[in-house]
Amino acid sequence: MTRLVLKRRFWALFGAQTLGAFADNTLRNATILAVIGAAGLAYGSGDFTLPFGAGRYAGSIVSAGFTLPVLLFSGIAGQLADKVDRHILVRRLKFVELGLMSFAALCFALGNAPLLIFSLFLMGAQSAFFSPVRTSLMPQYYRGREITLANGLYNAALFVAIVTGLALGGYLITIEGGRLMVSGTLIGAASLGALLATQCPRAPVKGDAPIRWNVLLEAVRQFRLVGTHHGLIYPLLGIGWFWMMSAASLAILPNVVKETLGAGDNAINLCLALSALGAGLGSMLAGVIALRVRDSFLFAGVAVAANAIAWIVAWAVLGDYRIPEAGFFTWGNWPLMAVLTAAAATNGMFVVPLMAALQSRAPRHIRATVMGVSNMTNGGLATLAAIMVIPPLFLGVPPHGVFLGFALMQAGLLAFMWRRKGSIRAGANPLTADVVTATFKETGEAGTYPAAK
Repeated sequence: MTRLVLKRRFWALFGAQTLGAFADNTLRNATILAVIGAAGLAYGSGDFTLPFGAGRYAGSIVSAGFTLPVLLFSGIAGQLADKVDRHILVRRLKFVELGLMSFAALCFALGNAPLLIFSLFLMGAQSAFFSPVRTSLMPQYYRGREITLANGLYNAALFVAIVTGLALGGYLITIEGGRLMVSGTLIGAASLGALLATQCPRAPVKGDAPIRWNVLLEAVRQFRLVGTHHGLIYPLLGIGWFWMMSAASLAILPNVVKETLGAGDNAINLCLALSALGAGLGSMLAGVIALRVRDSFLFAGVAVAANAIAWIVAWAVLGDYRIPEAGFFTWGNWPLMAVLTAAAATNGMFVVPLMAALQSRAPRHIRATVMGVSNMTNGGLATLAAIMVIPPLFLGVPPHGVFLGFALMQAGLLAFMWRRKGSIRAGANPLTADVVTATFKETGEAGTYPAAK
């Protein structure tokens, strides 16, 4: 691990990704709390209001606004990353991010909720282009067992960045002068991320295929392409499932805290941060354990089962939960904190071996396209998740009752995995060093790229 993290290629890409995630989530949570705080006001009568009382569903609206462009643009993004040298794309996309964060800062100054959500849509589009580049760079920068460890570290840092961004954005927007502080944070993080991106080592590609711009037809074509390559479809769908569950939990948590528990904005902020922290801890733990487990199908199945149990416990605990007399921010509140962290951690453990599987098995010449399809799947399922928590709330289901739905969904996934275990196992074990090496040989990967420093 020490040799890995001391290299320039690690810190350049690692920093660009982490600071981007930090800025995205600072923007996202500040927007959620600003909009949900103005939900009781008539549209236009104050800052950050939305029409038709839509502010109550701020968690879902903001999440969908960020993930929908990931669904729309990832297919084009994957093609682009297989055509243009990836180190150049990373640098340019981070400077685009700087411009978009400056626009978001202006939206905060104006107090305009629709414009803020539009800025999140634009940042989602930037993320749609950045993610396939970053994930397809990983096998160019890391070899063999290094890639699983690197994925664990990157995912852990990603969720730490999410936690920090959620916490800081949620805190700053509630204090005097917070709008200005949020704006400065967004611009500062984007500036440093752009600077680090300039240090990414060369990562040339040899693609010369023309880019197809029809989003719908290209999405169908790319999904068919992925389906023709052995061992890709199940890891790809599994990663999408992880992002769907994450998006659904983050969308419903503000309502659980505000309506079920009767707590305020700071409590929402803490619970969102705990959820993201748990996912990061689970990813980091999975990155270490997966290196010692030869059967990643079994590893993923145990993580899904544990996640289903965690959601059942969360539903049961919140059914008649009472905030301690000492207040929400006390150790007496540990049962709530523990179940939220556990639910997120077990979900985070599920995704790491699947990401390593997808990256290792994707053929070199279409790797970024495969990652674009994965990103498209993630964005589509995350958008669906953000929307699907609205009908239960509209129909009067207690917000914490959605947790039971999460448990049932995970139980259904576990049953599917068991029924299809033979075909899933056939493409679910590229984690061991011998299989990774064989995969590189099969796809002509070994020795293709110049060494990244």
